[in-house]
Formats: sequence, structure tokens, C-alpha cells
Amino acid sequence: MTQYTVVISDAADHDAGFRGTRSFWWLAGHFGAYAELGLYWFLREYHGASRVTLTRPSELLRLGTRHKTDWLFVGLPTTLSEQHLQRLDFRRMVMYDSTDLHGVKLEYSNQSLLFSHTNTCLKNWRDERLDYPCEIGLLPIKRPPLNNKMHAAVRMASARQRFGFAANKSFDVGFVARPTGEISQNQRIRWLIDLKSQRPDLKLWGGLVGGRPWRGVAKNYSGDLRVLESCWLDRRKIGFFQYYSGLCQSKVALAPAGYAPWTYRHFEAIYARSIVVSNDLSHLEFLIPFPREGMVEVSDGGSVVDGIEAALTMYETSPGVVESNVQHLN
Repeated sequence: MTQYTVVISDAADHDAGFRGTRSFWWLAGHFGAYAELGLYWFLREYHGASRVTLTRPSELLRLGTRHKTDWLFVGLPTTLSEQHLQRLDFRRMVMYDSTDLHGVKLEYSNQSLLFSHTNTCLKNWRDERLDYPCEIGLLPIKRPPLNNKMHAAVRMASARQRFGFAANKSFDVGFVARPTGEISQNQRIRWLIDLKSQRPDLKLWGGLVGGRPWRGVAKNYSGDLRVLESCWLDRRKIGFFQYYSGLCQSKVALAPAGYAPWTYRHFEAIYARSIVVSNDLSHLEFLIPFPREGMVEVSDGGSVVDGIEAALTMYETSPGVVESNVQHLN
């Protein structure tokens, strides 16, 4: 009997083309690049690979015998039906939603079937302002191996520090991002506009990536977007180690909301010994709580420039806070 079985959501059409082959899923199960596989990799690391099975709804229908498991984790949205469940023997079911939707992404799922077996769904965060259709638990935040360069970056930075080559904090603010959603209303864009227009004297590491298509979209907007012309990096993305090195050289790191109210950059900036300037997290709960006393949060409609100035003051007057933030996460 398997202790944990993770049935991945089929929203991304996982049965089309190469994704529908056994080779693809062998690679996904051993190396994996999907963000949705975070729960699977967490369970593998803490309970052992032999105790965790990864599958998808279509694969359940191909089983020759009933699959037995203690825990059944069902990714949302899902086409899971009674026919699928007839191939399973499980003791407890839990739904999980690893999308950036603020509610629970049930969509085309058979809600009556799912809620007849469980009233719990795991998400990356719980928002106390929302009314959820079920109890909300908190997902562990775990990147699949192919996407997880954080440990290596931290070890490299620590080794450099031991040998006297620690990065100098030569930049006031560090931030690299790709615009998301409607560019004129984007918080990432808004914060950069405010920073560049109100405090052009501050030294900024990074800028905006996404290549020429995104830059072309921005040029179609008039007004204050033009102040960002110097912020565009003519590349589609930036390598992780270059990105992390830039954070290590920055006293303050911006972490505005994108599609979701949190990003990995919150954790990355803390380990880079930068003071995080974040969107307001007061109404959110995470499995790993942030060291909010050692961060600066900007309320909706608040001034990011004021937040940056407060963070710079914190960095200069309370140098021990960066180590306290790291110890908090550890």
C-alpha cells in the first residue's frame, strides 16, 4: 500500500502529445518542473520516494488492479469521477489547489463528489477576508528539483562570505520582474514608476524583463510609463544565479504582488540579506510565516517610496535584522 498518492490536476491537458507518454511522466516524477508538483516533492523529501505515488486522472482508468493508499491528494480543477474512484482504495482524501486563484479553483470539477469525501483543500495561502466553500489548509512551498536552485545559491554565497568575498551592498534597491496582466494597472510597474519618478537618485539593480514583445506593449502607453525606458533589460528572462547575486548586492528588495499575493522572491530576498518591501500580508496566512517585524509592508494605495525609505533606515540602523529574518525562516 502506498502511503501518499498525488493525483495531479488535468487542467493543463496533461495527456496531449509528449505529455501523455509514460516517458514524460517518468521524467516529471524524477526531476519535475511543474510548480504544481510542489506537494509531491515535499512528500518525497520528507517521507521517501517509495511512499509517494504521482498519477493523473486518465492514468487511474488504465489501472489493472485497485490502487491502495492511505492519503489521496487531488489537484484542482479535476475531471475525477466516480469511475476513477472505483479504481482506488483510500482512507482519506484532501483536495489541493496550487493555482494563483484567490478562491478555490473548482471550475469543471464534480463538486458534489469531491465534497462527499472531503471538506478540506490545501492552498499556498489563506485569506481571512474570503469565504471559502470548504476548510482551507496550507500547502508546503517546495520547488521541483529542476526549478530549485535556491539551496545552491545560498551555499555559494555562504562559501564566498567564508573566504572573504561577500557581496557588497552597493545598490539601494534590487528588483527584477516581468510585467503580468494589464500592464498599466500592474503593481510591479506602478512601484517602479513611483521609484524612478520620485527617487531617481536611488541606485537600482535589475529592471524589467520579457524581451521586445513586452517592451513594445509598454510603448503603446503614454504618460508616466515612459519613465521606465531605462528600466527595460533587453532579454526575456534573467538567470537565477545572476538574479540572486543582484539581490545579495541590494540593501532593499521589492516583492510586490503578481498574480498571487506572495512570490518566492520574499524568501529569496530574505536569504540574500535584503530588507523586503512587500505588499500588505496582514490578512494572509502561510504555512511558513514571514518575519513581518523585519519587513516593510505597503498597504493598498500606499507609497512604495515611503516603504523603501523605511526599509533603508531599518537596514542602516538595525543591521542585525537581516540575520534575524534568516533565522526566523530556518
